[in-house]
Amino acid sequence: MVVVRRSFWGAVLGCIAFCARLEGAGPRPDGTLRVEVVDRETGQPVAARMHLNAGRLASPGVETKARAKRPVKLMLPGSAEFGGHFYLDGTANLPLKVGVYSFELEATPEYLHQTGQFQIERHADDTKRIEMRRFADLAQEGWFGGDVEFKRAPKDLPLILRAEGLQDIQFARFAHPLIDADSTAHRRGTANGVANRSDAAAEESTDLKADAGIATVPYAWNLPVWMAHDELSAIELIHRHSLREGVEDDEKDGRPRDPSLYPGSRGNGRWSETVYYHVLNCGFHVPPVAGSGSGNNKNPVGTNRVYVYCGEKFTPEAWWEGLRAGRVFVTNGPLLRPTVQGESPGYVFHIEPGQPLSLEIGLNLATRVPVEYLQIIKNGDVAAEVRLADWKDRKGRLPPLGFDSRGWFLVRAVTNSTKTYQFASSGPYYVESASGPRISKASVRFFLDWIAAAEKHLRNRTDLAEETRNELLARHSSAREFFISLLSKANAE
Repeated sequence: MVVVRRSFWGAVLGCIAFCARLEGAGPRPDGTLRVEVVDRETGQPVAARMHLNAGRLASPGVETKARAKRPVKLMLPGSAEFGGHFYLDGTANLPLKVGVYSFELEATPEYLHQTGQFQIERHADDTKRIEMRRFADLAQEGWFGGDVEFKRAPKDLPLILRAEGLQDIQFARFAHPLIDADSTAHRRGTANGVANRSDAAAEESTDLKADAGIATVPYAWNLPVWMAHDELSAIELIHRHSLREGVEDDEKDGRPRDPSLYPGSRGNGRWSETVYYHVLNCGFHVPPVAGSGSGNNKNPVGTNRVYVYCGEKFTPEAWWEGLRAGRVFVTNGPLLRPTVQGESPGYVFHIEPGQPLSLEIGLNLATRVPVEYLQIIKNGDVAAEVRLADWKDRKGRLPPLGFDSRGWFLVRAVTNSTKTYQFASSGPYYVESASGPRISKASVRFFLDWIAAAEKHLRNRTDLAEETRNELLARHSSAREFFISLLSKANAE
C-alpha cells in the first residue's frame, strides 16, 4: 500500500516538505518496490531525489509521516547517494526489509514535493507510480539555475543536475568590470581571481573561487581587499552555512557577527545580507550568487541556487554573461522573478537632477512554502513591506518606488521557516546619474573599520609564516588607501 499526500498553501502553489535523512539499513532485502516517477501532465519520466525512512504508520487520518522513523540508506546503482538522499532517474527498484516506510520526493523546486507511506511484506514485488505536479517552468521564461559551490563526483552530476533542475555552468574565468574609474575612481579591468599569486594569495583564496572571483561567504576577512584590488566578481549571498534543515550558525570562516544585532538561526543570513548591502552602498555593481556547499556538507546540490536570465536558449556563455550583467535572483526556497518597467535585475536606470524617478515593480512568485512577507530594499533599508494577500490583491505588483537621487534597490521574499533562514532575493537594480553611482560615507567607513579588525586578526594568528602575514598586511594597507580615497568621493551619508 502506498499513500501519497499533497498539501497546498493559499493562493500560491506550494507544499510543505517533510524532510528525512538516510543513515543505515539492513543488507538483505525481504521485498522490492519499483517506483516510477512521472510528470502528472505529460506522463513522462522525471528524475527526482528521494529521502526515505522506516518506522510505524501514523494513526488513520493523521496527516503526518511515519512515527518512530529510522533513516534508510540504499546504495542503488547510479543513484548518486550522499548525505541522506539518493536519486531516481525516473524509475528505481528499492530492495527493502519488511516494515513501514515514509518518503519525501523532490524533482526540482518547480514541482510540488510528494510525501507518502508504504508497507513492505516478505517477498513483496510491487510497482507504484508517483505523479509529480509542476507549478512553475522557469526555463520557459528564460531563467536557468546554477549552483556555484559544490563538490560531487563528476560521474554523478548528469543525474543530479537533471533531478535538481540545474544547468552545467562549466566554471570558467569570470571577469566582472566594476565601476568606471573615470566617474568614481573605482578600479576597472579584468577580475581574474587570485590565481598565480603568492602564498599569501593562496591564504586569501580560501573563500574566493580563484577561477571565478566569487566570494563564497560575504563576511570573508579579505572582502575589502578583493573590492579594492578589483578581484571580486560576485558574492554568495546564500552560501554553505544555509542548510536544508538548519544553519551552520557561526562565522569561523570570516568576520563574526554581533549576536546582539543578528541573533538566532537567521543571524548568519542577516549578517551576510548586511555586508552585501554595504558593498552595494559603496557604489560597486556586484551580483549575488548562491551555492549549496554540497560535498562539504550534507546539502543536496542546488539547496541554495542562483537563477540567471538567459532568454530563449541556455548556453554556459550566455549564463555567465547574464550573471555578469546582474540578471539574477538567488534562493533557497521561493522562485522570485521581478521586472521593473520591463527590465530584469541588473538594469541601470538614469536620473537627472531635479527630476524624481518613480518605478513600477512587477513580480512573479511561485513557492512551495509559505512566504511571510515581501520587501523592497532601497539603499540597504526596507522601503516597503507587503504581505502576500496584498500582493495578490494588487495582481502581482508591488508599491511604486520613488527616487529623488541615486541609489539601488532589490526585491526579496522571506518564508516562515523556523529551521533555516529561507528567502529569495533579486539581484539589485541601480539608479545613477551621469556622474556615477551613490557612494555612502557610512558604508565606506564600515569597510575601513573592517580592515582595522582584519589587520588585528592577522597579527593574532599564530599559524601564518611571517612573510605571508606581512604580505597580507600590505594588501590590507593598500585597501585602506583605496577606501580613504573613496571616502573623499562619497556623495551620501
